[in-house]
Amino acid sequence: MGAAWLVAAGPGALMAQRTEARVRPPAEVDCPRDHLTVYIGQVQRYQRGPGRTTMRIRTDEATNETVTIAHPGSSDPSRWFLIERQPFTAADWARIEQRPGQLREGVRAAAWVCDDGRNPVVDWQPSRAP
Repeated sequence: MGAAWLVAAGPGALMAQRTEARVRPPAEVDCPRDHLTVYIGQVQRYQRGPGRTTMRIRTDEATNETVTIAHPGSSDPSRWFLIERQPFTAADWARIEQRPGQLREGVRAAAWVCDDGRNPVVDWQPSRAP
C-alpha cells in the first residue's frame, strides 16, 4: 500500500501530510484496514441523481479518482456521508450544495473506499469561505 497519510482538519480545508502512520478512518467505516483506501482532495465533479451519486476527486497525490455511491430507489446518498467526521444531517446539504445536485465551490472530501464493493463513506470538508 506504500506510504500512509495522516489527516488533520484545522481551521482550513482537510489536509494530508506524508507520514509513516496510517490514517484513522471514521468509526462509521467498518472495512478491514488492509482492504481500505482513502482518496483525499478537491471534488472536481459531482452528480447526484436517482439511484446513484458520482464524484471525481482530484487527490492531494495529484490523481483523479471516481467514487460512486449506489442508493437504489432514492436520490439521497446521505446515509453514506459525514461532514467533518460528524454525522451528516439534512441541514448539511446547504453546506456542500448550492442547490440540489450542484456542489459548492471549494468543497473537499475524504472518500473511504473498501475493495469489497460496498458503498464508500464520504467525509465532506466544506469550504470555509463565506
